[in-house]
Amino acid sequence: MHRVFVYRLLYRLLAFGAVVALVVGVGCAQVERSQRLTEPVGVVLRTPVGGAIATIVKDRDLPNAFGRADLYGRKVDAGFTQIIYRGRGLDGSVLVEQVDVDVRSNASTMTRRPVLYSRTQPAVVSTRESGVAYGTSRVVSIASPADQASMLLPEAAQFSVPRQKSLTLPTGQSIEFLAAEPQHLTYRIVGQAM
Repeated sequence: MHRVFVYRLLYRLLAFGAVVALVVGVGCAQVERSQRLTEPVGVVLRTPVGGAIATIVKDRDLPNAFGRADLYGRKVDAGFTQIIYRGRGLDGSVLVEQVDVDVRSNASTMTRRPVLYSRTQPAVVSTRESGVAYGTSRVVSIASPADQASMLLPEAAQFSVPRQKSLTLPTGQSIEFLAAEPQHLTYRIVGQAM
């Protein structure tokens, strides 16, 4: 009699665990990539030759054990794209270089567990492993030694933008070139492209 009770209890716990795992796995969103421009939009900016015109930071959702997006909304660095001013062409065109750096990582919720805390209580992270703390005001995650990231060789392309033309960024904004001088560039980044 006692053995039957234990088996039924184990069966119910396993069934409950399977249902919870299914709900968590299906309930999370797909892993998505995002990119964000770091420079302000609508402001007149200036950069020297060799300086960055625009930097676009790329990241992706931290995947969970089921390959879906992390429940807490944590992100993983996926690299960046940088547009660099390389000078002015003989015809007055703007010479630019686009450098793409991609970062690959095995980080997941299994290698980077969250440490939760409330606003009234500061987070105290103690671990026997060394790592880096990431997070927001409510969730902190530790990049453990199990996280492995590799940066692929940067890809670079140089090209010229004809006078009176703008350059559309991967984020949808456009760069308006106001004055291209041999020593510096004056420009403005404008809103979303249609």
